Amino acid sequence: MPAIRLQRYRRGAQVLGHESARRELLVVVSGSLEVAAVNEAGRRYVNSLLGPRHVVPLVRLLDDIPLSYGYDAHEDSVVLHIPADAVIEVLDAEPGLWREVARLALYRQRLSVGSLRAQMVGSIQRRLAATLLNMEMGYHLSGQPAREGLLQISQADLAAMLGLSRQTINKELARLRALGLVDYGGGYKRLRIVDLPALERLVES
Repeated sequence: MPAIRLQRYRRGAQVLGHESARRELLVVVSGSLEVAAVNEAGRRYVNSLLGPRHVVPLVRLLDDIPLSYGYDAHEDSVVLHIPADAVIEVLDAEPGLWREVARLALYRQRLSVGSLRAQMVGSIQRRLAATLLNMEMGYHLSGQPAREGLLQISQADLAAMLGLSRQTINKELARLRALGLVDYGGGYKRLRIVDLPALERLVES
C-alpha cells in the first residue's frame, strides 16, 4: 500500500491531476488548492478554492472513478496525501464513521445543486453566495462551522472564479455585508461568513 505523504507545493504546481491513477485523498494543511477543469476549447474553469482542513476528493472512496477536476496549488501550500485504501480500512473498522462521510457527501451535493441553479438562473448576488457556500462546505457539517466561517480568499480570486470584475464583486460583498451575512474586515484575504443559514436560504430561494 502506498505511504502517507506530506508534501509542499509552490503556487501553480499540480497536486493531483484529473487523469491521475492515484487513489488518494488530499488534506489541505496550509495554503489553498484550486479545483479546476479545462474544457475542449481550452478554457479553464475554476470550481472552488479549498483552504486548510478541506478533505478531497471523497469520490476516491468509491471504485476507481475518474476525477472531473484537477487540483493545483493556488498559493504555496502543504498537502497531506492519504491512500484511499488506508482510509477505507479505517472506515470499515469503525462503520459508524461511514455515516459521517455520507453526511458530508450529501451536504456537498446539496450545495452543489444550489450552486448549479444559482449559476444557471440566479442573480450575481446568488452566484456569489453559492460560491462562498461551496468554499465553506468542507468546514461546515451538522450546522456548526468549524472555523467560525472564516474564508481565506481575496476579492480578485472571487472575481476570477465568477468571471466578473473585482468592482462588481466589491459591490455585491458590500450588499451581503449590509444584510448581515458576511464581514470582510480583519485584513487581506479574510472574509467571514457571519450568518451561514441565511446565506444558504439566499442560495436556495
